[in-house]
Amino acid sequence: MAVVTRSRFSAYLILFSLSGCVPARLEKVRTRNFHQRSGTSAELARAFGGAEDRAAKNALGEWLETLTVQDRSRRQLEVEADGKHYQVRFHPGDRTIYADRYFDRLEPASHYQVKGVAHHQDDGAGVPLLGYRANHQRTKVERWYPPEGIYRSVTAVAIPGKGNRNQVEIQLINRQEIDKLRLGGREQYLADDFTVPWAALLENARPLGASGITSVIRQHTDRKAGFYLMEDYDPQKTPIIFIHGLFSTPLAWAQITNEVWADPELRSRYQIWHYLYPTRAAALYSARVMRNQLDELRAFLDPDQKDPAMRRTVVVAHSMGGLLAKTLVVEPKDAYWDVVFTRPLSSLNVTPEEHKTLEEAFYWKPRGHVDRVIYCSVPFLGSNWATSWIGQIGGLLVAPDNEFQDFYRGVERKNPGMLTDDYQGLTKSKVTSVGTLAPKQRSMDILAALKPVPGTASHVIAGSHDLFVKADSSAIPYAESSLTVNTGHGSFRDPKAIAEIMRILRLPPVAKNSGARKTGVSRSR
Repeated sequence: MAVVTRSRFSAYLILFSLSGCVPARLEKVRTRNFHQRSGTSAELARAFGGAEDRAAKNALGEWLETLTVQDRSRRQLEVEADGKHYQVRFHPGDRTIYADRYFDRLEPASHYQVKGVAHHQDDGAGVPLLGYRANHQRTKVERWYPPEGIYRSVTAVAIPGKGNRNQVEIQLINRQEIDKLRLGGREQYLADDFTVPWAALLENARPLGASGITSVIRQHTDRKAGFYLMEDYDPQKTPIIFIHGLFSTPLAWAQITNEVWADPELRSRYQIWHYLYPTRAAALYSARVMRNQLDELRAFLDPDQKDPAMRRTVVVAHSMGGLLAKTLVVEPKDAYWDVVFTRPLSSLNVTPEEHKTLEEAFYWKPRGHVDRVIYCSVPFLGSNWATSWIGQIGGLLVAPDNEFQDFYRGVERKNPGMLTDDYQGLTKSKVTSVGTLAPKQRSMDILAALKPVPGTASHVIAGSHDLFVKADSSAIPYAESSLTVNTGHGSFRDPKAIAEIMRILRLPPVAKNSGARKTGVSRSR
């Protein structure tokens, strides 16, 4: 009993090391507020007049922090500053400017220090703010925003009226959308702070960090699989989809997300989406769910299929997440069905819903909009860790996915003898993500043998000290580029790996192949 207890304890330690922890936090800088600082009235008056020195911008940011949503939504605010009377109104909002009522709270980004990730901030016109909006799904798109809240990088500018400089318009600029603005008769770069809002979300997502473990060892968890838009949807920007690995969560992508947003070129080309999924189920099951959810999201964002953003996608994936990602760019045809089932799908006694599920699971079509996939420490040939004593103990801790196995048990009751000998375990034993990562497992061999459709570029990043994925397992012969960094399984966190990911993102789009742009499922036999 003591040996088993120690083994379980060791397995838990490894699981926690794989899942990581909350990667960033904020510390409030001790500062007096707007009403406590002497001379603030004069500084605010200068800000209303278009002054851009630090004192004037600080006064503007602190004054904005004092306003309620109701204040900002008024048609006009009467403000006394330095003995002068100002009539202040907020821009009603458009694609690049947030509406006056959008945020529940605005705070100067300078009031915070960031720990855990690089703090990216640039000086310029306007005052950088942390904008926060509770996610009560007040609009339909907020279904795909993080439930922890909507955090945005905002730059506030005060624009004096041309005919009457006592009339002032406040614009809350969406810094993800524009870098420059014409102010005072000339085009100026805007100040920014992308890291403080990001760190605020990461810190508020602390419970999500633990779910990398709990979603594996529990059958029921609070967080369902799904995509999260990390910024406002832009119909012009190519999505980058980040897919985490086993025992992990999207928090793993804290550093690279921060770096992409801080880079003007990449920020203008891409928008970031994260995918969350409980990693207890077999990778191919989670992949089917992910593909369907991606199709649903794209249909919601672009129902008329006209947006340039929907023509291309880049995927960055780690570990088991790379197996999910690969299913987006390959077409299995009969490869899986013939080794799992003893007879054709058309001969099975199934309902229309069951038929659709089986077709999606075995006869899917590649998603032709995916142009590049960056695979980080992905076990294409399986992991010896899965068959080691630690993996076996870890497998005991993993909760079975009842929905997955109950489906096949229900189909088999109506179709006895439908499964080949190698796949009797689909209905008769515990099937988990850990067990299906074993080397020489038939499903792994099939996926490894499938080549991406034309028009898709593949890139590999691996760790030279990876204890979970051997070099030959993470390599693929058709990779456009391969990089090995001096680290372990978390290769994507290495500075050289981050630089490589950003290099790849700067590459021109992959040439399209009209024969490979289909999506959905193929016709079964």
